[in-house]
Amino acid sequence: MQNPEATKRQREILLLAADGRTDKEIAKLLGVGRGTVVTHWKRMRERTGAINRAQAIAFEMGHVYREAERERARTAGLYQGLIECLEDFAVFLLDENRTITTWNPGVGIILGYAEEEWIGQPGDIIFLPEERAAGVPDGEQETATREGRALDDRWHVRKDGSRFWASGVMVAVRNEEGELLCYSKILRNLTQLKRLEERVKALGGDPDEAS
Repeated sequence: MQNPEATKRQREILLLAADGRTDKEIAKLLGVGRGTVVTHWKRMRERTGAINRAQAIAFEMGHVYREAERERARTAGLYQGLIECLEDFAVFLLDENRTITTWNPGVGIILGYAEEEWIGQPGDIIFLPEERAAGVPDGEQETATREGRALDDRWHVRKDGSRFWASGVMVAVRNEEGELLCYSKILRNLTQLKRLEERVKALGGDPDEAS
């Protein structure tokens, strides 16, 4: 049975070697002795039948990329299956430029966009014009990047221009190494509750009792 830590270490060595690093540089970057790096190369050559370091890189990198693609496909499948069940929530992903990359039925119900209209749009389109001008989307992304998440309880705008109150959150999605992959955005339409709270407050009541 393979040692998971050894496999992880070998993957790190492979990626650094593929980037042109020498064994000495790899050892320094990983904080291990050069002998440790050499031992891992020996194990990889024995496993693949490679006769030298270059062949080991070629053989093993193919395996690493295939595993990464399988993991991405598996994760994407689980994520898509989950968000398609959440019709009461608009759930979608955005890249580092805040471009929308996914859609779920809740987006259609709450925001009014079909999938082909939605994907590729800037995520800022759901913010009110005055908040876009004030840099609110930038601030939300900065908070999510810095703190991991940013709450988003405010008025938003639908495709048809109508406004709705949503309680939401933007989450920075990172891999095990802490590298930023994308952002996840979740919104729930709570306009009716917001209107009720406003009416109760206008009458001098306690908004908390309305909910």
